[in-house]
Amino acid sequence: MDTYSEGAYKSFLEENLLDLKDKEAFLVMLGAADGTVKLATSADVAIGVLHERSSLETKEVTVRLLGKGGSVKVKAGGVIAKNARVTWGAGGKVVTQPVVAGTYRTLGRKLSMGNSADGDIIEILDVIEPITVAA
Repeated sequence: MDTYSEGAYKSFLEENLLDLKDKEAFLVMLGAADGTVKLATSADVAIGVLHERSSLETKEVTVRLLGKGGSVKVKAGGVIAKNARVTWGAGGKVVTQPVVAGTYRTLGRKLSMGNSADGDIIEILDVIEPITVAA
């Protein structure tokens, strides 16, 4: 496994075969073993978005790393308005940043027109920002 990726895409192995089946555009995090990934459990641990699988017979997957700029397609976890900041949501989907007081790691802003629905693929501007909502 290489130790540095200059580009936005990097190859990994699934932590468990078929755990990421049909999970393209979902957020992923590093797995327990070196060079592995699994569905992200929070915005703080998300490293990228599952881009594609090599095949169903192998664990090889390609991840679009976060923070590389440009835009990226992700799976919406609910209604998200255009230009809304998004963060991690349950099951590796993205949701609108909460308005409740707190500090959040947002993963970008929605570029797609209109409101999304749960399960929609949306385009976000790939900018990771810590956002504090005052009480």
